[in-house]
Amino acid sequence: MVNLNRNNTRIRRTSVPTDLLLNPHLSNDAKAVAAILYTCDESRWILAEMARELHTTEEKLSKIFSELNEWGYLDIHCEDGVSVLTLL
Repeated sequence: MVNLNRNNTRIRRTSVPTDLLLNPHLSNDAKAVAAILYTCDESRWILAEMARELHTTEEKLSKIFSELNEWGYLDIHCEDGVSVLTLL
């Protein structure tokens, strides 16, 4: 499937939103983590496990989640004392 962006250039669609991938305000780390979240079948993660699997620290992963939240790609809320991440 093909989509047209604002400059009328052809862009292939992926399971990750094209606007997220092209957003110049997001770091490459944030784009990579978002792509993993979009394509991963696992719906429940423990932060420490996810950080270990991605070979990073919990602190850095938390900053990435905050960045995605700030730009409107991720909703973070608490349910029964557990942080829930929802891709938007």
